[in-house]
Amino acid sequence: MTGKPVTARFQATHAALIGIILAVSGFITWSAVNARASMDNLIVVAPVAAVIALICVVLVVAPMLKARVTEAETEATPDSAIWGDILLLAGFALFCYALTHIGFDLATFLFVWGGVVMSGGKGWWQPPLFAAVFTVLLVYGFGSLFPYPMLTLVL
Repeated sequence: MTGKPVTARFQATHAALIGIILAVSGFITWSAVNARASMDNLIVVAPVAAVIALICVVLVVAPMLKARVTEAETEATPDSAIWGDILLLAGFALFCYALTHIGFDLATFLFVWGGVVMSGGKGWWQPPLFAAVFTVLLVYGFGSLFPYPMLTLVL
């Protein structure tokens, strides 16, 4: 990490994704114009296509305008971050399984608590307090939205 400047790069996978997005957007717009080129038919399609095109232009031009980045900014993601993502994904799978076995409230509390700790939450009382407040708000919020009762253990 010498801080030696390198030029900014545009990755091929990003270019392919932007190309696919532009192609699909262009096809939908072309199809809508061919079907009927009237204002009521294009009221949504045309503005959305214009916004998509503008965003794609910004995504392509922005790396070109950023002339130099330092070598430290271009380092790959460390393996520990990838394992953290895999652990969080496994925790989410366990959360989904626990929803039907221990209830929405306890499963949410444990998942949020674990997520806060994995994200760097310190202290012995802050992570469980945040998880408890979030769980209560979520259980009562979803409870008011759903017309059927949720399986809960505590609330």
